[in-house]
Amino acid sequence: MVGLLWAAAVVLGVAGLSKLARPASTVDALTAARIPAARVLASTATVRVAGATELGVAGYVLGWGGSPAAALLGVCYLILTVVAWRMLLVSPGQDCGCFGRSSEPITRWHLLVDIAGLSIGVAATLWPQPSVVDEVTGQGAQGVLLVALSLLLAWLCYLLMTALPALGNLRAKVANR
Repeated sequence: MVGLLWAAAVVLGVAGLSKLARPASTVDALTAARIPAARVLASTATVRVAGATELGVAGYVLGWGGSPAAALLGVCYLILTVVAWRMLLVSPGQDCGCFGRSSEPITRWHLLVDIAGLSIGVAATLWPQPSVVDEVTGQGAQGVLLVALSLLLAWLCYLLMTALPALGNLRAKVANR
């Protein structure tokens, strides 16, 4: 379970870092989703605060581990799940804005990754997991392999949310020729 938790934290951290660096696409996504209180939530400052929070929670999970960190990760993914669900209902195909680019449409795959992150956060709250440092120092080479596999899983989740929908769009264009 610890590898799943770390992968979810890495994805959250990358999304947070992206929102800090390039908040405009997230602002556009929140505006398009017509979320209540969008005037406040869909501002550059609020998106940057959210990005910093996501990055902080990811660091907390990876650096300290334990139930409180996992609970915060679950809360972050709960919010992301609600926003993704809202976007799918109100503005399907709208760019999600999660990773700071304007070419990442919201899809059911995105929602599924968010639900998985939420589920992992809840499970790790009930069954606390160690930090990266604790696991690597306790496991040695196996711990290093676990970190590598967690990073690979995070990368695959990122591709599931970004590259797979793009590939599907390209396939549809080729099929319609």
